[in-house]
Amino acid sequence: LRKNPMKPRIVALLALCAGPVFADSLSLDLNNDALRVNYAHDFSRNYTSDFAWIHVKDLGKSNDSGNTFTGGINLRQKINNDVSATIGGKVVFQQHDKYPDGTAMAVGVGVRFTPPANRSVGISGSLYYAPNVLSFGDMNNYRELELRGEYAFSDQLTGYVGYRNNRADYDYNGGSVNSVKLYDGVMVGGEFHF
Repeated sequence: LRKNPMKPRIVALLALCAGPVFADSLSLDLNNDALRVNYAHDFSRNYTSDFAWIHVKDLGKSNDSGNTFTGGINLRQKINNDVSATIGGKVVFQQHDKYPDGTAMAVGVGVRFTPPANRSVGISGSLYYAPNVLSFGDMNNYRELELRGEYAFSDQLTGYVGYRNNRADYDYNGGSVNSVKLYDGVMVGGEFHF
């Protein structure tokens, strides 16, 4: 009898598929000047990672455009049945067309509230900050604020509306430029869970 070389590969593939299930999500939001795509992966019950790309046109008076790339890890804790909190950090790389580029290692916190009367609704907010000591290149004092209201249409789709403000200071042409908007405004988006 001939030995089937595919059999061990099929068994290995089935074993991987039968392993623990981890939650992933892909979100996309936009406003008139910005587009953001974010992928999140829960690699354990309390830890989550996320990776995002943000493209912005018309950054303030300079009509500068740019891209932001982030990657982070957060510890998530359930405070009670209605409130959960996160604490963690992210690496930020900002590329501009006109302003100089910069990098930061931001630390942050987040809170999410789900009212007991309607588990389909949620309100969340997060704040990240990188002082000068954690900002590199020509970037100084990176700040990120996000507030949003969410509605779960199903287990696979959550819609949201909110406000995001990402800013940083830059060393530019021998001086400094303060509070350059990397993303600022109301956004509308959807998060797909799989």
